[in-house]
Amino acid sequence: MATALLFERDDVGEVEDWAERIPKLRDTSILWIDLERPDEQEIRSLVEQLDLSEESAKQLADRECRPRLYDHGAYIQVAVCAVRDSQRREIERVECIVSKQWVVTVHESPVAVLETFRERAAGSGDIGRLEGGLFLSDLLEWVLAGYLDAFERIEDELDDVDARAMRGKVQSTEQALEKLVDVRREIGRVRRALSSHREVLLALTRPEISAIVSVKDAERFSSLLERLEEAMQAARDGRESVVGSFDVLIASMGQRTNEIMKVLTLASVLLLPGTLIAGILGMNFKVGLFGHAELFWVTIAVMAGIFLATVGIARAKSWI
Repeated sequence: MATALLFERDDVGEVEDWAERIPKLRDTSILWIDLERPDEQEIRSLVEQLDLSEESAKQLADRECRPRLYDHGAYIQVAVCAVRDSQRREIERVECIVSKQWVVTVHESPVAVLETFRERAAGSGDIGRLEGGLFLSDLLEWVLAGYLDAFERIEDELDDVDARAMRGKVQSTEQALEKLVDVRREIGRVRRALSSHREVLLALTRPEISAIVSVKDAERFSSLLERLEEAMQAARDGRESVVGSFDVLIASMGQRTNEIMKVLTLASVLLLPGTLIAGILGMNFKVGLFGHAELFWVTIAVMAGIFLATVGIARAKSWI
């Protein structure tokens, strides 16, 4: 599926036949072509219409999600790994081919940040005043924002685990620990995908690598490096939050164990005096008081009195 947006100086609109617009592009316009799950015919048409090299065609066919940058002279080709969905944190390869007046993005599945970027960009004809390099920097900024959003979602999930643990509403400690292990692995996976963009962004800060990247573009890409470090810090904070959630869970388990031991200890204290009296009276000695039946009820009353007195003291001391 292919969609194309044409950004003019003061206007933006979707075009049906983008191939016809390529020769008519002006200096104050830029064409964005987005291909989702293209077949071989669409790729071949793209290569022919944009006069791409065969090397570019091979790179488009590569399905490995690994950030990389290729300079083809008249255009550059950048592959990035974007977060497809900030909730499920799946990583999707997005191939970007950029010239001064057109930008092509190719991906296999819907990518939330691209959809959001399209919605925001569709309302602004000012993008037509940008060249391909600045358009790419805007797009990459949204890709990095997708990682930040993913880490924020992880923080929300950990906050929910902490809240349930503090309230003692964790039904299965084993499941909660499995959840933390899964989140820890997920943070590592997303962080590795994020950090792999550093080399590409560093290369883009050097305007001499291509005629497409100007000095102004390089300054913008330098600011994206700061954005990358911000996202990396969010990943480190997420890892620390997992450790914090583990501590909260362990403390909750300890508190619950203490409550159980308190109940068991109190039960032992309540039953011990009666057990002691019953044990003494149950010894096989001929004592005259055993001949008085009414003393049985006296003994029961004493046991009950000790029981009630113990409960009263426990409540007064706030033990229960």
